[in-house]
Amino acid sequence: MATSNQVEVDLLSDEDIPTCFQILSKSFGHDAPFVDIYFPGHDTPSGQVQGAKRLAAWKQTDKNSTFLKAVIRAGPENQERIIGFAVWTYMKEAPSAKLTEVENVEEVWPDEEDREFMTRLWRDYVIPRSRAINMSQNKGVYVLELLAVHPDYQRLGAGTALVKWGTKAADERGLKAVVEGTPVARRLYEQCGLRTEIEEMRFDVGDEFAARKKPKLVFMARDPVSST
Repeated sequence: MATSNQVEVDLLSDEDIPTCFQILSKSFGHDAPFVDIYFPGHDTPSGQVQGAKRLAAWKQTDKNSTFLKAVIRAGPENQERIIGFAVWTYMKEAPSAKLTEVENVEEVWPDEEDREFMTRLWRDYVIPRSRAINMSQNKGVYVLELLAVHPDYQRLGAGTALVKWGTKAADERGLKAVVEGTPVARRLYEQCGLRTEIEEMRFDVGDEFAARKKPKLVFMARDPVSST
């Protein structure tokens, strides 16, 4: 088990997923438009059930994704308390730009307009990571797909520990690490060695969705560092 100050990083169990989804919801609130549309109603009981179910299915079916938790020990019995989590994925092939091929779209987005909006966002969202994969000379890249730290436990080193777990794994395999990050998290990623490649990712969703809030994301990457 890796440590960062009093924070420990370990593999996530299936039983941890509902707690981690609640952390995701509290971490982002409604300040991240992509999270709001990708996880509908994430701060409602039904939305949290659905979101945890989707995370569990992802964890159980994608052998290239590593689900991590950041924990501290608290209380007289030194009990584990989860304060953050992350998902790192090794991607050797570019993800599909068709949302219907990666999600049960009618179940997750029963509203037709929401479904179409998310479909268009996804099409553009995967472009930078796909380009990085295609330029990797068939080696692939490590993608930080999710990172969330409970707002009550920030500045303890959980985010840093979760990011550095992935950059270390990428270094060991000689791979680039990438992330589509929010402006709030940008400084953390920079401190972990990632550098901006796209200042603001572009989302062309069409005039009919002009009134909707679009994500503001920066695409960042880190070249592998040799240990020798």
